[in-house]
Amino acid sequence: MSDGAIQYDDNYCLMKIGEGNEQFFNLIFERYRNRLFTYLFKVTKSKETAEEIVLDVFLKLWHGREIVHTIENLEAFLFRVAYHKAIDFFRAVSRNPKMQKETWDVMAETVSYETADKKIIESDIEEIVEAAVKSLSPQRRKVYYLRNYEGLSYADIAQKLNLSHNTVRNHLSASLQFIRDFLSKNDLVGLLVIFFL
Repeated sequence: MSDGAIQYDDNYCLMKIGEGNEQFFNLIFERYRNRLFTYLFKVTKSKETAEEIVLDVFLKLWHGREIVHTIENLEAFLFRVAYHKAIDFFRAVSRNPKMQKETWDVMAETVSYETADKKIIESDIEEIVEAAVKSLSPQRRKVYYLRNYEGLSYADIAQKLNLSHNTVRNHLSASLQFIRDFLSKNDLVGLLVIFFL
C-alpha cells in the first residue's frame, strides 16, 4: 500500500479509520507525525515531551475513531489537539516561571505563518485577551487601547486624555496585572508570557 498511499486524501483516510482500519491510521500517522513533532519540539524544547505529545495526539484520534468522520480539516484538528496538549504541558510546569517563559518565547518566534496552528493560537489569544480588556474600567480600557491598539506613546496618551505621565503608566501597569490575573483565574497560565512586558 505504501507505493500508492499518496493517492488517499485525508477525508478518505478518516473514513477508513472510522471503520477501524489500522493501515490508514498508520498512513495518517506517517503523514503528520514529523510536522507535529517539529512544532511541539520548538514549543516544549524537549524531544521526549514532543514525542510523548505526538503519540497522545494520535491516540486521541484513534480512540475517537467512531466520530472522526465529523472532522472537516484533519490538519487543523491535529494541530489544535497538539496546541491544547502543549497548554497542559505548560500547566504542569507552571511552578517554574523561567522554563515557562523560555518555552513560550520560542513558540512565539517559531510558529509558522502557513500552518493552521498559528491561526488557532492567535484566535484563542485574541478572544481571551479581548474579554479581559472589556472587563477593565472605562478609563483603563481607553488607555490600554490607545497604547496597544493605536500605538501611542505615554506622552501622547497623557496629552490626549489630559492625564499625567505617571497616571498613564499606573493605568497600564494595573491593566496588565488585571489581565495576568484574569488569565491565571481561567487556568491559562501558558498565555501569561505574552504580558511579561
